[in-house]
Amino acid sequence: MYTLNPGNALELVSQGWDYLRSTVYKGQWMPSNLSSPNPASSLLSFSDNFPKMRAQAVFLFSLSTLFSNAQETCDAGCQAAFKQFQGLEASSWVSKNVTLDTFYSTPSNITGAKPGDLLRWEDVPQNVVSRNFTIPGGMSLFRFLYMSEDIDRKPIPASAFVLLPYNKLDPNQPFNTTVWAHGTAGRIRNCAPSNHKDLYYEWQGPFTLATAGYAVIAPDYAGQGSDIPQGFMYEAGYLHAADVAYSLIAARKVIGEHLSKDWVVIGHSEGGMTAWRTAERLAMPHQEELLKAGNLLGAVANSPALRPLDLIPESVRRAAGGPIGDAVSVLFFQSLQALFPDRFRLKDYLTDTAVGRILLADQGCLLAGRALFANLTADQLFKNMSWVENPAVVEWQERYNGAGPHALAVPMLVVQGIADKLTYANNTELDFNRTCKAFPTSKATLRLYPDLDHDTMGEVGFYDILNWVKYRFAGVEVAGKCATETVQPATDRFRRVGTAYSGSSV
Repeated sequence: MYTLNPGNALELVSQGWDYLRSTVYKGQWMPSNLSSPNPASSLLSFSDNFPKMRAQAVFLFSLSTLFSNAQETCDAGCQAAFKQFQGLEASSWVSKNVTLDTFYSTPSNITGAKPGDLLRWEDVPQNVVSRNFTIPGGMSLFRFLYMSEDIDRKPIPASAFVLLPYNKLDPNQPFNTTVWAHGTAGRIRNCAPSNHKDLYYEWQGPFTLATAGYAVIAPDYAGQGSDIPQGFMYEAGYLHAADVAYSLIAARKVIGEHLSKDWVVIGHSEGGMTAWRTAERLAMPHQEELLKAGNLLGAVANSPALRPLDLIPESVRRAAGGPIGDAVSVLFFQSLQALFPDRFRLKDYLTDTAVGRILLADQGCLLAGRALFANLTADQLFKNMSWVENPAVVEWQERYNGAGPHALAVPMLVVQGIADKLTYANNTELDFNRTCKAFPTSKATLRLYPDLDHDTMGEVGFYDILNWVKYRFAGVEVAGKCATETVQPATDRFRRVGTAYSGSSV
């Protein structure tokens, strides 16, 4: 059995406190006398006042109940798999508990701060980079906290990192600038890519871009790393687009002389959706603040996870009664409950087995979630599928996800593996065609890759992505029409699985 021990107690306390805040206080900020910046103090300081004592008692009871449920719904084999993958993920975290990391803490006085403002900047020293990160040699790493915005355009903190190459190809010109949008990482704050030794996507994203000579600005998305009332808003593409733009605006305030005015946004999976939504949002009215990021030249959407309301039911259909390989729906449902606590409840749509495993899932990131949920059938995971018609979910898809079709502000390249079992090629093609039908002069290209899946596209996609991005910075025009192309592999002996690399300092 997976047991509670001193090594994971503080993380459990932190997650339990988040649970208390999101359930008892309905996702709103708790009164100041109930907040606990140090998770350990929520266990120890029961003498302040009665309201705090009562809240902490509820918290401890909730924590013990949830942990008991997790053990009952996850047998020995389940817990062994979870422990293995959660341990693997934790070994890649720079901070084992970001709730105790001062870098990610929100400054005490942010009154008057607005989206795009810089809250904290960290030039990561050489010795710290060598000890805590596995980035390629010669690269410089920076991390920062800045202000993004919520759905009501109110400021919320977010974190990000910057990766710069060793030198400029032209010393008299700034680096051509890219913003990297990452794919699904997980729900808890520890899952922020800036808290990963390899920046989470390593050679499937930031390392490849920086090695090609580009400056890389990479937002974590608000709520990953940073602390916000709503918690991380998974698949909220309309808001992730704000994170993209405001992270670049904030970074320019420190290293602006190194960053070109022109920029391109590139992302994979959830990040592919984010890149697509960025191209859409910057074409919408009243986006003047986001446009201060500079001159967006183009967007690249690699294997985009565009519409959970389409993708999740499709995964159920394809599973045909077998395991659906699904962990992301639980992340999605958790986000929905935090955003709409009175209109969407996990227990109404997830089975007791799934709900019981959530506390364990909230100790890890995507791999831990897969260990807990991916082997469940639809009947073992969902009580019913009526959630797709829940008005809160329909509202979420329009407002938070930003599902279109919408006009594109810039040329867009979409790359998609035909064998993708997470973001299905037919769904991507359907959304692409919707955009092209509604806006026939869109400068958009969809490239389809036979026999390649979701992870493999993270690598193979860059063959065409780097070429396309190079032409955008060179000023090469894109034809004002949509085009769909199928890529032909040079041989039939290519590797069909993706590769993750584990770096080390030498």
